[in-house]
Amino acid sequence: MNAQVDAGLVLLGGQREQRTVQRAEAVSTPRHPVRSRDLRILLVEDMLGDARLIQHALRNQTDLHPTVVHVETLAAARDKLVEEEPFDVALLDLSLPDSAGIETVTRLLAAAPLLPIVVMTGLSDPVLAERALELGAQDYLVKGEDPGSAVGRAIRYAITRMAAQIERGELIDRLRQEQDRVGRELAAARAMQFDLLPRPGLVEPGLRALGISIEAYFEPSSMIGGDLWGLFERGAGRLDLFSFDFSGHGISAALNVFRLHTLMGSLCRSTSDPGELLTAANRELKTLIAPGQFATMFHAVLDLENGELAWAGAGAPPPLVFTTDGMRMLDTSGLPLGISAGTRYPTRCMEFPHGAALFVYSDAMTESLCPDGTMVGEDGLRAMVVDCASTQGLAGIMAQFQDAVPGGSDDDLTALWLRRT
Repeated sequence: MNAQVDAGLVLLGGQREQRTVQRAEAVSTPRHPVRSRDLRILLVEDMLGDARLIQHALRNQTDLHPTVVHVETLAAARDKLVEEEPFDVALLDLSLPDSAGIETVTRLLAAAPLLPIVVMTGLSDPVLAERALELGAQDYLVKGEDPGSAVGRAIRYAITRMAAQIERGELIDRLRQEQDRVGRELAAARAMQFDLLPRPGLVEPGLRALGISIEAYFEPSSMIGGDLWGLFERGAGRLDLFSFDFSGHGISAALNVFRLHTLMGSLCRSTSDPGELLTAANRELKTLIAPGQFATMFHAVLDLENGELAWAGAGAPPPLVFTTDGMRMLDTSGLPLGISAGTRYPTRCMEFPHGAALFVYSDAMTESLCPDGTMVGEDGLRAMVVDCASTQGLAGIMAQFQDAVPGGSDDDLTALWLRRT
């Protein structure tokens, strides 16, 4: 595997305007979510009688103490938004000399996106008022009625509603920023996890010298997962191959992957016996991982000078070996690593002559669901492997698996095809 982090099949061995915008943003933000006095109100109304009626109603709202700035056109309102101190709310007529209808709302919102707006509409156009609310106004008043206390209630509601919208928007922005940060960290962790895999440029010369080719497929179910496989060249014609799968998915499983990978670097140097290695790995993991976490594992040592395969298993799916004598399922029964510190794992051996092949896989391949709701199962997977063993190798196996599970697996997936030439 190289620095790429895409899952898949790999073959080893083969100026003014700026000031205006900034000012508009400043004035469009209510200075207080809910204010009881000193409110600055922008009244946009070309009918003087209606304007006086609104101003009179506001003066009677003794708890508001409003300062009302009255203009008769939308252009004048937009100028006030730039030139004046910030406003807390705007009362906006929908029929002005220079703007009419719903466009009036959108044009004022373009100048002050966060300014609470109460639209004022005639008795004959409630549908227009409803449309204004959909586009961003907070409330509306029906002209022709005595505003009385209604104007005060509308102003309070508009300010409160806009403050809630701003708060939700800020919360959404913070969540998006956090998601972006987590996404970047997960992408970095994914790259680090893929960097743990054997790199073709480093292992190909040694594999060719040993007469070994390996095809590998590795795909975490999320950005990072609990599966990993690796190689360790011992010299003298011997090669270690291991694959493990931690319980769970995501960050906790990935952290355990890094722990066990680090352990494997030292354990492979301390013993060449697969059973002893798993016994030591289990003892160490028991002290490192949380209760309830565990890993299934397969570890094999290929002695190519003597044509022998030695292995040990800790509850991993049983690998398949193909020789001229047929197919054999390897015994990998045993307690998963990290459950009981005193567990010991036996080493088993078999011949591995020229032309033999080894298929190692994670349980995602047998536990994935077909379209009819049934699992692929051990029998289904063996049929795929047998069908492709002699000619197509891992590429054929994965093609059949993906045909059988078109929706893909929801678990971390690892598959290895090792062949001795």
